[in-house]
Amino acid sequence: MPDKNKLYLKYKDQMEDFWSRRFNTPKFEQSIRIFGHPVTFHSNHEQVLKSAALAEQMYSTSAPQPDLDWDVYLTVHNLDPKPAAAPKRLVDQVKYSGADNWLSIDLGEWGNCFVDMERGQAYAVLSPALAEKPEQVCLLLLNTILTNFLTRHGYSMLHASALIYDENILLLQASHGTGKSTTALRLLEHGYKLLSDGQVYICQRENKLWMGGFPAGSIKLRSDMLPFFPTVATLSREEPVRSEIKHRVDIKDINPLNIQKEMIRIKRIEYCLLERWDKSKSVIEPLSEAELWPEIMLNSLLYDTPELWNENLNRIDLMLGHANLHRLKIGTSENEIIKTVNGLW
Repeated sequence: MPDKNKLYLKYKDQMEDFWSRRFNTPKFEQSIRIFGHPVTFHSNHEQVLKSAALAEQMYSTSAPQPDLDWDVYLTVHNLDPKPAAAPKRLVDQVKYSGADNWLSIDLGEWGNCFVDMERGQAYAVLSPALAEKPEQVCLLLLNTILTNFLTRHGYSMLHASALIYDENILLLQASHGTGKSTTALRLLEHGYKLLSDGQVYICQRENKLWMGGFPAGSIKLRSDMLPFFPTVATLSREEPVRSEIKHRVDIKDINPLNIQKEMIRIKRIEYCLLERWDKSKSVIEPLSEAELWPEIMLNSLLYDTPELWNENLNRIDLMLGHANLHRLKIGTSENEIIKTVNGLW
């Protein structure tokens, strides 16, 4: 009987690589931490792994958390013919499909991805043209994968801006176009630190509540707001989001001391629901939990199972036990905004 191992070694390079398994075998790895949890990226293409390092920078840092361990496989397929370079607004062509604990992300001719959220594993096949653009891979793919891992494994999410004042948290929530980002930017010029201008994540560790941010240390502004912040305008970069172009600025480029890099333990929160009005003065009014909960529902998870929603809302409810609730009506005077918000402390 022949030695089968020797036969395999002798003929393996002559065998047709029909499934491209030989070409697709991961040869490179990159390990990062998201809120302290290890995520390992595997790929047959070294350049695309730069997207992992970019993703890591977008989350608050934390002490290592050994309880979860996730894997992402980024396979760059040797397509023939190769698709054209990925368009600048590929975000408009991304399609999502999901049920139960799985999610599919379709990037058209530039790639596709299957995410097993329960197991914490994702498998993407990307075109070489997209793989050469790690920033787009991070924006279009990794952020979606990681946020789904987090919300399946003990993290509640809210769309809100979070600023830190003397180890306390100022949470700003508002509908699109209300002025949340511009208010946050103005407060950074007056002694506040930025945790996040987009999403905050809440978790429990050893019976204590913690908050982390995404994207950490950056603010996105609409084009019509840039003239009010000339320094920011010169440092901003265009970033396509659905239906519009926003301008992203990394606060570290302005003043690194204005960034709260680490996740923060929740002790005291001043939770403000923002509104705009045409008066110069800004005012604070009482806000009840009954008035706030509809806003939480509209600014938290996307549609999902009742079980996951219950977990998500339970942690948010615990967070509200540390919060004072307010309705903040933003006036036209910048000095009045600062004076009114500072009055909370």
